[in-house]
Amino acid sequence: MRQLEGKTVLITGASRGIGLAIARALDGEGARLILVGRTPAPLKRAAAQVPGTVMSMPMDVTHPGEVKRLFSAVRKQVGRLDVLINNAGVFTFKPFAKTTLNDWRRNLETNLTSIFLTTQAALPLLRRSKGDVVNILSVSSRIAFANCSAYSAAKFGALGLTGVLRRELRADGIRVTAILPGMTDTRMKDEFDFPVQSEGLLQPEDVAAAVLSALVQPRRALVEEILLMPSTGPVSGGN
Repeated sequence: MRQLEGKTVLITGASRGIGLAIARALDGEGARLILVGRTPAPLKRAAAQVPGTVMSMPMDVTHPGEVKRLFSAVRKQVGRLDVLINNAGVFTFKPFAKTTLNDWRRNLETNLTSIFLTTQAALPLLRRSKGDVVNILSVSSRIAFANCSAYSAAKFGALGLTGVLRRELRADGIRVTAILPGMTDTRMKDEFDFPVQSEGLLQPEDVAAAVLSALVQPRRALVEEILLMPSTGPVSGGN
């Protein structure tokens, strides 16, 4: 029997990159997948690539009304949720003096507020299943890199929120895990103002393997945090 057979998993930011790699990895272990992404066309392509997709829904998880609509649909169409994976994210690489209020809000809303909204909305279902919350964060949740003020502020906040959730939800039997990857070969690397070569970077599949390893632990065990870095060392320019 595959390790996640019968488990229902919702992944935000699932259209490409790390989110799609996680979907593929969990699909291989029998999970039933709910894929969420902001843009309809890439999300449709992602769902077509993952046979275990039972539902896909284009939406912006920074909008409370859309999140409410998402979980209403999950309850009606699927009926249960065992794992919530908060993966939606954006990245801005600018000096602090040039960071706009729009940059700031975009990073805080996507990288932090979305976790607040989706996790709160998922709680009734997760309490019923005694499920898992996995937040895909960043090494920037612990290390402040230059030119990443908005991103770092959001990721530091997201790690703090993850710790609070872990302590508060333990009594409900819900496990909460933080995954902190170093620089990964996704579209985010294109935000730098210098070329970044894919060689030496983590691959989305590496992050997906870390997520899977946390989820398949026996319920008596909790992987609180995984810090995942390239084996060749930090890549110039930060993560």
